[in-house]
Amino acid sequence: MGRAVAHSARGRTVALLGLTGLLASCSALGVAPHTAGAGTASAKLQVVDNFGATELEQRFEDVAKRVSGSVVAISATEATLETEATLRSDDISPDRLGGLLETVDRTVGTGFVVDPDGYIVTNDHVVGKAEQLWVTTDQHKIYPAIVVGSDPRADLAILKIPATNLPVVHYADAPVRRGQWTIAIGNPYGLAGGGEMSVSVGVVSATNRSLPRLSGKEDRLYADLIQTTAQINPGNSGGPLFDLAGNVIGINTAVILPQHQQTNGIGFAIPADSHVMRIIENLKEGHEVVYGYLGVKVTSPSPRERRDAGLHDDVGARIDSVEPNSPALAAKLQVGDIITKIGTDTVRDSDDFVRLVGNAPTDHPVKATVYRKGVRTVEIALKARENSVAVKSDNQRFRWRGMLLGPLPARWDFTPSKRPTCGVMVIGIDAHSPFVPQGVRAGTVITSVAGQPVHSLAELQKLINDTPAQQCKLQLMNATTAVVSAASARD
Repeated sequence: MGRAVAHSARGRTVALLGLTGLLASCSALGVAPHTAGAGTASAKLQVVDNFGATELEQRFEDVAKRVSGSVVAISATEATLETEATLRSDDISPDRLGGLLETVDRTVGTGFVVDPDGYIVTNDHVVGKAEQLWVTTDQHKIYPAIVVGSDPRADLAILKIPATNLPVVHYADAPVRRGQWTIAIGNPYGLAGGGEMSVSVGVVSATNRSLPRLSGKEDRLYADLIQTTAQINPGNSGGPLFDLAGNVIGINTAVILPQHQQTNGIGFAIPADSHVMRIIENLKEGHEVVYGYLGVKVTSPSPRERRDAGLHDDVGARIDSVEPNSPALAAKLQVGDIITKIGTDTVRDSDDFVRLVGNAPTDHPVKATVYRKGVRTVEIALKARENSVAVKSDNQRFRWRGMLLGPLPARWDFTPSKRPTCGVMVIGIDAHSPFVPQGVRAGTVITSVAGQPVHSLAELQKLINDTPAQQCKLQLMNATTAVVSAASARD
């Protein structure tokens, strides 16, 4: 079912849902408070047996019917399947795709549609190492997919499929509350790879959960998570967590399981808040998500450490180490300093500190409030955190008939030829590609397919999907010589 990524923490396994499984169960019980008389030690609860189970069941069913069309199953492989039919939705069926994927290692996951033109949200850990991707809708339709943007630190990615007029999800407006109902819809164990998403229900167990050890192991930021009892399993990664109104409140991501037991686990979802929605919009546009870097390790201070620093409020993050050649060292921050504000935002604890530094601007200095035997204000020039594995507009990739294709480089160093007004570039080509005898090589630019100009990989993907193979004639330009030629994609 894919690669296992897990981390042991005090006898429990912390896992990413697309890779290692979890089980969860929940039960519903209607309760009503009973007012006790004066002097009663504790309030009593009276069991209510008419809490509307039938109506609740109907609501679950209604939500599943209404939103499942916007949820997709994801199949990913690091192998390359050189089969023309896998790039055309009309030529591939669940059985045919399943047969092809049985021959290679694959990862399964879930995603959900956020734009009717085929943009899909999922987890980066589901698709981050994939060479080829496909999504299957609840209606059993399969589409090839490409990654148009990813943010490994937030564990988010955006896929694009050659489809239009797709049903989209809607986000919840109200904050997530402990105890509210949750509905998870997705592709557990790849069982929805042929369509018909799986549904499970539970409640929000807690909010603002963090997984620091998994964050360190995966080099991601798992903080402010929603904890839920909705049953989630391997393959649910990247799928939506809905509320009882059918609005998305989270993105299912990780799980804690007891070791050596197949018992109920604890599931976690990234909250679908305004910050996450801004990331999603940036990734749709192919923009890189930039995070601030200070160069310190911090913990939440103890009461004594706060008092020694001159701080009396229950806030702040204490610096435990300062990295060399870092913005923190340049700002003369020291071990033992307690930072209580970044800009105008109060630092509640160490998790909050990491989030605020990451969200802080890197194009101009920010002010920080620091306690060390008194309070002072420090100006810090944060650097941008290095993130070499993120997918953005200039490093998107697409494989077709032995060619690895990418966008035209922003800096055109091919002389004497001029930068074409449209096209995608051949980044690499397999020796057995049918285009090798026609002179296609690294640096060749595909300017049109079937007579239609190509401006992006998404356009190319759609043209290939919508055009029979025998009609996919290419117009090519070899960038180093500016020679124009024609080639055919016929087998």
